[in-house]
Amino acid sequence: MLGINKSVGAYLVIVGVVVAVFFIINSLLQDSIDVQSIWQVLDILMFIGLVLALIFNYIRKREVETRDGNGSVSRPYLESNALFYLTAGVTILFLHNWLSLLANGADSLDGNHQAWVIWAAVDTLLPIVFGLSGCRLWQEGSNG
Repeated sequence: MLGINKSVGAYLVIVGVVVAVFFIINSLLQDSIDVQSIWQVLDILMFIGLVLALIFNYIRKREVETRDGNGSVSRPYLESNALFYLTAGVTILFLHNWLSLLANGADSLDGNHQAWVIWAAVDTLLPIVFGLSGCRLWQEGSNG
C-alpha cells in the first residue's frame, strides 16, 4: 500500500504542477500551439487525479474519524475533512464544465463567461488540492 501511496502522490503532484504552469502560460501560447488539444489531454489527467484524490482523501478522512472517535476536533480531523470536501467541491465544478464541454463541444465556450470563470476556479484550486493530497500521500508512503 505504501508504494501505491507514493505513486499516487507523485502523479497528483506532477499533474497539479503541469495544470498550474499551463494555466498560467496558456494565453501566451494561443497563437503558436493548439491550446484546446492540450487542455483535452489535461482534462483526462485531471479527471483521473480527482478520482484518486477523492478515494485517498476519503480513506484518510475515515481513518482519522475512526482513530479520533471520541468526538474531539483535532488538527488531523480538520485537515482531512477540509481536504476531502475541497476535493469534492473541485470535482463537482470540474465535472459540470467538462461534461458540458464534451456534450456541447468547444464552440460552447465562445462567449460563455460562466464556463470560463468555473474553469479558472478549477484550474486554480485543483493544483492546490493535488499538491496537498500528493505531498501527504508521498509522506505517508515514505514513513511506512
